[in-house]
Amino acid sequence: MSLKKQLERYKQKKKQKSAHETTVSQEGQPSNHKERCKFSKEEIYEKELRLAAQNLQADIKTFDNQMVLIRSKHIDLDEKIGPYKGRQLFDIISKWQELTFTHPLSAQGLKAEELLFFDTETTGLDAGAGNMIFLIGFARVSEDGITLKQYFLPGPGHETAFYYHFLTDCRELKHLVTYNGKAFDWPRVKSRYQFVQDRVPKLPAFGHFDLLHASRRLWKNRLEQTRLQTVEKEILGIDRGGDIPGHMAPFLYFQFLKQPKASLVEGVIEHNFQDILTLISLYIHLSIKCFGEENVDDDEQFEIARWFQYLKCNEEAIARFEKLIHSSSSSEINAKANRNLGDLYKKQKNYSMALKYYLNIIETGQVEDESTYIEVAKLLEHHYKDIDQALKYTQCAMQFIKDRHIIHTSDLSKKMDPLIKRENRLKRKGNKKN
Repeated sequence: MSLKKQLERYKQKKKQKSAHETTVSQEGQPSNHKERCKFSKEEIYEKELRLAAQNLQADIKTFDNQMVLIRSKHIDLDEKIGPYKGRQLFDIISKWQELTFTHPLSAQGLKAEELLFFDTETTGLDAGAGNMIFLIGFARVSEDGITLKQYFLPGPGHETAFYYHFLTDCRELKHLVTYNGKAFDWPRVKSRYQFVQDRVPKLPAFGHFDLLHASRRLWKNRLEQTRLQTVEKEILGIDRGGDIPGHMAPFLYFQFLKQPKASLVEGVIEHNFQDILTLISLYIHLSIKCFGEENVDDDEQFEIARWFQYLKCNEEAIARFEKLIHSSSSSEINAKANRNLGDLYKKQKNYSMALKYYLNIIETGQVEDESTYIEVAKLLEHHYKDIDQALKYTQCAMQFIKDRHIIHTSDLSKKMDPLIKRENRLKRKGNKKN
């Protein structure tokens, strides 16, 4: 659907509410042009802004002769956010304390109350000085419930108050939880902070869980894209219905600056609100997947094991791959797990185990490329001194390449030349032995 049509649909949905808002506004404003002239543009704007804040259920806070709209909501810990309750976060954080492995999502040493589930809305996607953050939202989970605060910038000249109140309220928190926040949200905060840093609290040095990277690792092959709303719908089963698309937010905000009506931005604020709640649910979900104890399918289990391998947590990676081999009915997954185990054991110089897992692939007929044969040939030649068997698997690799008719002549030569040299060397070794 085009942006124009989306805007038309949104305006139709809000038309009735906007009409009511206008009526209320007129009741609180000077009734004729002569009377309105008694007020400056700034005074009229402030009156309209206060009405908008009232309709948004937000408070207006001031600092340094500037304003910010702050909306605070309380969510009960037993209220479901997709498949999970907020209360489950405490169990997740407690579980992380018990585990010995390191991981990018590990909350070891942290309390649930110290996490800052954080999201922003901006006037543009690039990092240019002309683009601002106009909405910051964060949630904090405590034994009393989830407190979700949103800070709305009423205009470009109010950034000092905007950042003052946000930074004052989050100074006790230690760790950000975001979705693409490492590359987008937090760098934008640091960039805009430079303009007001002499008048506001110091920017905290937060730790950071970026759930985008975890989502990509687990579901990049399952989902067409890993936008938060896609993951939210396809993985967590959350469907927002008539949500405002994020790309419409800047347009609606600029409309608000011209005429501050709550109906213009309430959808944007709700979008941000739901994004933040989703972060809580998604962090719980990803943590459960990393624990590997329940509701982890074969693809997820394989990607998590590979993640540990990438992190050089080799013992944990080996345990995950071996568990997968025993539990998976997928021959493809089994072959990939065997290959990764072979590579891991080879790096550890445990050549007997490496050979075992490479041979598992060959014996089950799940060879994807010639490299498995080559790895077996190398091990047999250099560590077992079995020249005849090394020659056999080298020739298997050569035959495997020849059987693949789709490769071009130039590619065939690149693949075959090193193997021909290996074959000739092994034949010479065999002749000397005999």
